[in-house]
Amino acid sequence: MDQPVFIAKIAVLIPARRQEPQLGPLVDDLLCAGFGAVIVVDDGGLAADQPFFQSLASRDRVHVLHHAINCGKGRALKTGMNYFLNRFPQFAGIVTADADGQHSAGDILRVASHLEASPGRAVLGSRDFSGTVPLRSKFGNSITSLIFYFFSGCRLGDTQTGLRAFPTTLLPQLLALRGERYEYEMTVLAHLCRRGCAPVELPITTIYIDENRSSSFNPVRDSMRIYFVLLRFYVSSLASAALDFAGFTVTFALTRNLLVSVIAGRLSSLVNFLLNRRFVFHSGAGLWVALWRYYLLAIAVAAASYGSIGELMIRWGWNVLAAKVVVDTVLSLATFSVQRVFIFPAAPEQQINS
Repeated sequence: MDQPVFIAKIAVLIPARRQEPQLGPLVDDLLCAGFGAVIVVDDGGLAADQPFFQSLASRDRVHVLHHAINCGKGRALKTGMNYFLNRFPQFAGIVTADADGQHSAGDILRVASHLEASPGRAVLGSRDFSGTVPLRSKFGNSITSLIFYFFSGCRLGDTQTGLRAFPTTLLPQLLALRGERYEYEMTVLAHLCRRGCAPVELPITTIYIDENRSSSFNPVRDSMRIYFVLLRFYVSSLASAALDFAGFTVTFALTRNLLVSVIAGRLSSLVNFLLNRRFVFHSGAGLWVALWRYYLLAIAVAAASYGSIGELMIRWGWNVLAAKVVVDTVLSLATFSVQRVFIFPAAPEQQINS
């Protein structure tokens, strides 16, 4: 398919909380580039902003949707996606972009064009954060990318980019995901990676205007929302760890036998197995195959726990409960990664057109 024909089957979705100086020129550039539609979501803009949004709506191929109040970026993206699916079901895909000038029309066009070369896959416009970049943006993205890699197994260079392209076939499942604000974008990435279909990354220009002061992203509040999305992966392990610790403590108090106490604590592993399979990894692996692999790992971890706790008690004189907490915390980091890759992989039918 020729690029002009393909781009004519792509819509650009732009959530906008207010009138931005760069938004009008960006919309005009996108129309000149040949995009089939530009959808702008007015996410609770002030009354003073409405003439601007009305002027956008007067342009051919521009569709402006309105929220009566500010509902958050996640909700604005869902509003736009839902409108797109109803209004343009024949289109090939949609590209999301920010309203504050961080994404050039040229980069939006490149990311959109890459959809054709990556059928069924999402495409991210990833910044390299070179040049003059606000420290909070560079540091925050680096930390978030590292945490995301640990919990998801997907190494993405820019987890916070708002420039993303999605084929139309992906949108119904993305609409069903939770999240109303900035955490929704992280939820989308986690969902795709869990399903074995990590997004394709395409380098784009890093643009920050006036130190990114116009951004409504709150570094503390919105980062916590993002991190909580990632930490959902770990809730199951924490729950089973609490059961393990309780069983270990009670048994050790009654028997004073380290080996028996470790075994008793590991009875919580069945709870961990069921939670991980159903709620954490959404695994499609066969039950019995996953079960025997899981318990091979559980035996190895129990042996490592027993040996390490004993070593800390005998050689270093540690309290048994303190040793238990430190050892099992370290082991849990390793076992989570092993479970994600080897025990609870996504089934082939769960992988999205990969």
